Amino acid sequence: MVRIVIIDGEDSDISKVEVVLSAQNDFKIVGKGKDGYDALTLVEICKPDILLLEVDLPDISGVKVISLLKCRFPKTSIIIFTYLNDDKYALNAICSGVSGYLLKNSDMEKLVEIIRVVNEGGCLISPHVAAKVFPHVSRLVRKEYPQPLETHFPVNLSKQELLITNYVGLGLKNREIAKKLCLKIGTVRNHISVILQKTSLRNRTQLAVFAVKNGLTKELPHQL
Repeated sequence: MVRIVIIDGEDSDISKVEVVLSAQNDFKIVGKGKDGYDALTLVEICKPDILLLEVDLPDISGVKVISLLKCRFPKTSIIIFTYLNDDKYALNAICSGVSGYLLKNSDMEKLVEIIRVVNEGGCLISPHVAAKVFPHVSRLVRKEYPQPLETHFPVNLSKQELLITNYVGLGLKNREIAKKLCLKIGTVRNHISVILQKTSLRNRTQLAVFAVKNGLTKELPHQL
């Protein structure tokens, strides 16, 4: 069962989301709120798998809320569901640790899809948002890493963790990684949580970038 908290200042928008999500037998809405304070409180109390967050909040900056939540509750994945289609704001949200960004004018079936993708350990961004954000990301990467990086393995990761990091960098989902390594999906999730702690990264997206920068995205055998 995918446990979901919804934070949105508009009651009508919450109602629309409830109708769509309640039709899914494996989704359960465990909390609803209207502002940043509600988000911080409900995530602590309900411990959801997914936080569906409208970032245009009346009390606390949405990016601030995301940063606080990812520090305190890293196992809760955050999906932005908003009308706000500002490239810099979206970039800040993604850098703060969200796993998904979907515009409210999207087909509502996309909302179900993005929740399933994120819950399985993936990331998904609305194409309209991605088109605006990626040029900024490219410029940041070129500015910070103008020369090719030396390939090296992080010394604090185990062989199993290195393999999982490699597969995350290659874009594999948890289910696919579990199949390759003959592990349970829950075990893969736990490994990724440990890897994020060891590397001081916030989410799967940052881990994938980390894998690419460190030359870990190669078709490796199961044993190193």
